[in-house]
Amino acid sequence: MDQLSREETWELYKSLPPEIKDTMTSEDTGEAIWNICKLYKIKNTDIVKELVGQTLMGLLPPQFFKDTIKEELKIDEDTAKKVSMEIEHYILNQVKEELDELYEEVTGGKKEKKDSQENKKTSDHYREPVR
Repeated sequence: MDQLSREETWELYKSLPPEIKDTMTSEDTGEAIWNICKLYKIKNTDIVKELVGQTLMGLLPPQFFKDTIKEELKIDEDTAKKVSMEIEHYILNQVKEELDELYEEVTGGKKEKKDSQENKKTSDHYREPVR
């Protein structure tokens, strides 16, 4: 992933919903990351903080968090899965709706289009009404 300049990062941060900004700067978020790292004996909390920040800013989709943390921290699959689940539970789920909207904007609303296609598949226009 390309590094953003300080100005680009600031502009991106300013465009975020207030709930995500609050989560990013919350003492609870920092404490949750620290506790999760301590629980799973992860020494480099800075990498975890960075990845959580990237996810909250719309730069790292949540579905790639586990694989990215596994690769960056060079940890096993099971630990990466557990850390990812904890991060999701204690941090990302707190702003789930805002993240969903943010990632829909980033992907151009692909999720919404997919949902409407699934609805079309389930409706059957050829059936006659039961009398």
